[in-house]
Amino acid sequence: MAFDHRAYHRAYRVTHRQQLYQYKAKYEARVRERLYKLLGDKCAHCGFSDKRALQIDHTNGDGYKEKHKCRASSVMHRRVCDSILRGENRYQILCANCNWIKRS
Repeated sequence: MAFDHRAYHRAYRVTHRQQLYQYKAKYEARVRERLYKLLGDKCAHCGFSDKRALQIDHTNGDGYKEKHKCRASSVMHRRVCDSILRGENRYQILCANCNWIKRS
């Protein structure tokens, strides 16, 4: 009888749900922190620096398309980091107020 890897991993995810959730949350926080450091840690327009209100802005206005292509925020954050490291200037950090003003 062959070992059922699928069943094993499914059972592991069920029994270790809390540990996996905590690991994922820590990983996403590290990726987000790296992203903020790459983009300057403050709003590009007004200089506001409280991370609770900072948002990633797509300078070309294609954020809706990209967000739906990536599905998970951690995937999008990694893509943004990779884009910045390649030297593309497609993103900036804006506070919620400046981002809202820009959209209207």
